[in-house]
Amino acid sequence: MKKNILIFSAVIITLMLVAFSVIHLSNSEDNELEILESESVAMSTSTTDKMTNRIFTDFIYDIGPRFNPIKKTDLDTLRSFNGIIGQEHAQRITAYKSVSVIMIVNDEQSNIRVTGNSDEFTDAQLELLQSSNYSTNLMVWADYTEKNPETGKLEDSHWTPYLTIVPEKQAEYLLGKDALMQYLKENSEGARTNVIAEKLKPAKLYFTVTKNGTIEHVRLDRSSNYPDVDKRMIELITNLSGKWESAKNQEGEKVDQELVISFGLMGC
Repeated sequence: MKKNILIFSAVIITLMLVAFSVIHLSNSEDNELEILESESVAMSTSTTDKMTNRIFTDFIYDIGPRFNPIKKTDLDTLRSFNGIIGQEHAQRITAYKSVSVIMIVNDEQSNIRVTGNSDEFTDAQLELLQSSNYSTNLMVWADYTEKNPETGKLEDSHWTPYLTIVPEKQAEYLLGKDALMQYLKENSEGARTNVIAEKLKPAKLYFTVTKNGTIEHVRLDRSSNYPDVDKRMIELITNLSGKWESAKNQEGEKVDQELVISFGLMGC
């Protein structure tokens, strides 16, 4: 009888130990799961915070004339397309098919154009070029045959240099171009929070530095695809502190000059 009682007690103790182990293991697994879930939430929150606080840094690319600048005095003495492209390139060209001088209006080719059939500009082309005012944008479209410098074979080609007519002395922000770009970057950070680079577009903000050194005619030609960013950039350039030194013509007289801020995504 005593032997049976001892066996029964041993079985009961064994079952109790097994049950305790199972409960302890379950609690440990639950605790580990809670820890993992807590860490996961923390990581998720951290990632979300980083994403919601990210600021697109590569933002402002240039401040200056819209296209490659050409001084009014240089334009007045220009007589041929070769004078634009340079002798090294010009020497490769064997024959011209056509050369067109085209005015750019609202960032697009206009119907204001004159076409010739040689590198020498016609009287009508020269008149169009020389009658253009400061900040006029234009393109010269040339179709020609040239000798490939590597193969020596003749090839059909074309070139379309874009130009902006600038005064002999361009307008200058007295604190410097780098300071102006830094000012625009730093003060637009709030509007650029959470901007997704892939959704940005090349934007162009035009403004005129008047002969009195003030800023007028601020206009957005292209949107960055983020209205808040566009609005902030307009506000910043409109309310810009600091002084400008006005542009001057060849006689030293102060003149207006239009400049362009290229921001958003890198583009033409």
